[in-house]
Formats: sequence, structure tokens, C-alpha cells
Amino acid sequence: MALLIGENEQTIDPAKHRLAINAMFRDQIDAEEDGTNFVLILGPDRHLWLYPDRYYARLVATMKRSPLPTTQQRDMSLFFAMARMVRPDAQGRIVLPEKSMQRAILAEQVTVVGNCDHLEIWPTHEWEPRVVKGLETYGQMLYEASDRLAQAERDKTP
Repeated sequence: MALLIGENEQTIDPAKHRLAINAMFRDQIDAEEDGTNFVLILGPDRHLWLYPDRYYARLVATMKRSPLPTTQQRDMSLFFAMARMVRPDAQGRIVLPEKSMQRAILAEQVTVVGNCDHLEIWPTHEWEPRVVKGLETYGQMLYEASDRLAQAERDKTP
């Protein structure tokens, strides 16, 4: 699994809807294991998310399917219908589909953010205030995460 970390400000080409995926992010993806293309989905916050395609296929394969439709499967059909395969060109640029751009909260200036196993595309004017607000409790979050890790280690000890 790729570990996607960092942030990078980008401009979406308004005429061609192209977005360059920075080499910093591309280098964090193992092409053989995780793929060279991306699956573009609309995240719950209406920001666009990008998953490496092979990794995404493994994630989807873990979902339990029933031969008869369930309410959850019906609801998930929208998730799959709105997903798009996007292929970077030689310069690492992807074309954002028109429908995806219409459904998402976007701006010409975006910040592409690594979020562990996927990339998120945030309008820069939304991302920066989120960082400022998050910094207020950042230290406390780190201490709590450290405490949870220490407790997990203690729980593993016989």
C-alpha cells in the first residue's frame, strides 16, 4: 500500500481540466503493487479523492457482496457510478471529468493532500483555514495518538 503524505498547491487548467500530480506523490506509489492510474471518487465532503487503481481494486474486493441486492448495495451503486478511472499523461497530468468537477467543491487553485492511502483535492481557500484550525489541537492529538500506541503495545505484552 502506498503511503501518500504531504501537500502541494496546484492549479487546475481551466480550459482542459488538467491537474498535475506532483512527482513527490507519484514517487510514493509502487507502480507494480498499487498501479499507475488513479480511481477518482467524490469524497463524503464533496472533495475529489484519488486512489491508485490497483490498490483501489483490492479495497473494493474486500467488500462483501450478496447475490440479492441489499439497501447498502443500492446506496453504494451511486458511489461506483460516480467513480472514474483517470490516467496520467507522461508529465503526470490527469484530466478531471466534467461531471466530477461539477459535483465536487473545487476552485482553480487547489491543494493536493496526501491522506495515507489516497490523495484529496481541496480548494486552497478551504485547505489553509482547515490547517490553521487543526493546529489549535495538533499537539493534543499527537499526545493522544502516542498514548493509544503505548496502550496497544502494553496490550500485546503477555
